[in-house]
Amino acid sequence: MFTQPHQQLQDLLARQQWDDAQNLWLELAARHPDQPDQLLLLVQEFAAAGQTLLAAELAGLITDSLQQAGKTHEWLFALKLQAQAKPTDRSLRAAIVTAYRQLHATDPRLKTILAASAIEDHRTPLPDGCARVERLLALNTGAYCQHKSWGFGQVTAFDVALQRVVVRFPGKPEHPMQLAYAADSLQPVSADHLEVRKATDLAGLQKLDPVALLRVVLLSHDRAATGDQIARALAGSVIPADQWKRWWDNAKKLMKKDPHFVVPAKKTELFRLRAAPVAQQDELRAAFQAGLDITQKVAAAKQLVKILDEIAQPELIVQEFADGLREAIQNTKASRVADRLEAAFVLEDLTKTPSEWVNELLAGVADLPGLLEELGAASANRAIAALRRTRPDRLLAQLNELPARVLDDIADLLPAAADRVLQHIRNQTASYDLLHWVARAITAPQPPAWLEPLPPHTVLAAILNALDLADTRGETKKLRDLLTSNETLLTDLLVQAPPEVIRDLCRQLLASTGFEALDRRSLMARIVKAYPFVQDLLVTRTVKEQPLIVSRASLARRQAELDDLIQNKIPQNSKEIGLARSYGDLSENFEFKAAKHAQRLLMQRRAELEILMARAQATDFADVKTDSVQIGTSVTVTDLATGQAQTYHILGAWDGDPARNIISYPAALAQALLNKKVGETVTAAGEHGPLQLRIDRIEKTPAEVLAAL
Repeated sequence: MFTQPHQQLQDLLARQQWDDAQNLWLELAARHPDQPDQLLLLVQEFAAAGQTLLAAELAGLITDSLQQAGKTHEWLFALKLQAQAKPTDRSLRAAIVTAYRQLHATDPRLKTILAASAIEDHRTPLPDGCARVERLLALNTGAYCQHKSWGFGQVTAFDVALQRVVVRFPGKPEHPMQLAYAADSLQPVSADHLEVRKATDLAGLQKLDPVALLRVVLLSHDRAATGDQIARALAGSVIPADQWKRWWDNAKKLMKKDPHFVVPAKKTELFRLRAAPVAQQDELRAAFQAGLDITQKVAAAKQLVKILDEIAQPELIVQEFADGLREAIQNTKASRVADRLEAAFVLEDLTKTPSEWVNELLAGVADLPGLLEELGAASANRAIAALRRTRPDRLLAQLNELPARVLDDIADLLPAAADRVLQHIRNQTASYDLLHWVARAITAPQPPAWLEPLPPHTVLAAILNALDLADTRGETKKLRDLLTSNETLLTDLLVQAPPEVIRDLCRQLLASTGFEALDRRSLMARIVKAYPFVQDLLVTRTVKEQPLIVSRASLARRQAELDDLIQNKIPQNSKEIGLARSYGDLSENFEFKAAKHAQRLLMQRRAELEILMARAQATDFADVKTDSVQIGTSVTVTDLATGQAQTYHILGAWDGDPARNIISYPAALAQALLNKKVGETVTAAGEHGPLQLRIDRIEKTPAEVLAAL
């Protein structure tokens, strides 16, 4: 009568549709008021789903019917469900005691047990009192029990007069325990419990086949246990230690074939014993059909792929899953490209044929790097492989946005984009990941031939520039770690550089805001060891932190960012942390972890800005002199090798804009020009080696350039 509604109720509870589940139960109660025991079974599903208060409320609706029908066991069970929600209710306490007296009227121990359990004491929470009564009732002569310190024992006597039980423990024969203490410290176990069987019938256990033995183990662990728990229970006691691994590997194979068992995919998950047999493919089919979102269907389909070889005739279920995945891909929003692509890959795994969806979805992706970040590692690799086959140009077109791991995967394609890569490095527009990849590649024992036109020191210059221009240190951590953790990389990048270029790069490193002072000194120490002539730069630089000359406009921007952090972002983040904390269970609280991570980034950025602001010295460049190159001047120089003239505006530390020929004074070129006069010739680092530049004109930076800062 209740089979179909029971399944329907379980489905609603599994989807946490509490209101719908309650309405279904109420409809059944209205239609079948004469079936309170069947309705109680459904109430038990609410309790199993964690809805204690709702289970108590529904149990209260059928309690009188159960009592009137003479179903004392069911009546007591319903009362105990209500006790979970009303642990101190006086009328409920009286009803529970009455139920126990009716149910165990012939047990001469009952009066003593009720007194020892303190269930009639209004200070005892009803759930605790009921648990004590149940435990003491189970501790009859001959019963088995477990103590957390003394292990398993057997009750040899229950003395009503002395209000105690006598238990035989290993090493503690005939040990007496007062009932009140026994009620709290002993846990009754059945005679079929694994530990009892090990003590009374070890030879019988050892004769069981693996599936039967594992059934005993799981029943002794409330039908669920990890692999480690199973090993501790059997290895060395039931199964010889030297045979355990082979026995366990075989047992897992047998469990996978037995529909009574659930075998987990991960070692940390639980092996489970079902109450009724369910074929694994049927379980996955049910999960697939119940999945409301494409991600749920993909999860079920991935599990099916793992067991396909174990299914005798998989054609029908494969077709069902394939049709469902195609429909899910079709009906899922176009913006969820990663989820749709994951489904397309699983579809290929199921059908063992290429899916037309893979190329179609990849062809329509606007943000390829973002997609690769969103995909899991395995799916990202498959997406890259698909693009390599069909559209390698898509990968090369966005190489400056791709993660370094993707650049590793397409390294053989990069020669076709050599000019683009070299241009990004020379123009100092390369991404952090591209810089990371090129730095590793160019210093490898056998660097790619297409990188030969690129002097390694230009890569270091680009890296230092990128670190200085970064908004936060967090985004450049991988690049900084590459320089600081690789002991030889820095000097490898300088190996072909002329002495003056090395000095310029050392100046740039010492002026860099991208490193902590300790890291700067450590990196400089490596350079000094290989090139002692830069020792004087290290000594001079480490005497005192020099102020940063900055424009008023750039100072205002940094101050505005700091003010926004202090006045808006950090307070808002504090509110988010408080709200997330109110959700409870911080160990599993994603919102709390995300808010705390954001807090660390915000506080880190605040500290960085405060340090920079403390060093900043603002100027409007109004009083700059033009008898020599100074900060705030515009300098016209001629390349003596080509005869080409170029004008550079040398401004504050935060004003660099290569597109407008504005260079910050800590930059290598600016450092080479500073304090030089008209007619002097300077040597500066160029793309293909040192440049000889003649200073032709020095003037104040035009007002329109300053106004646009």
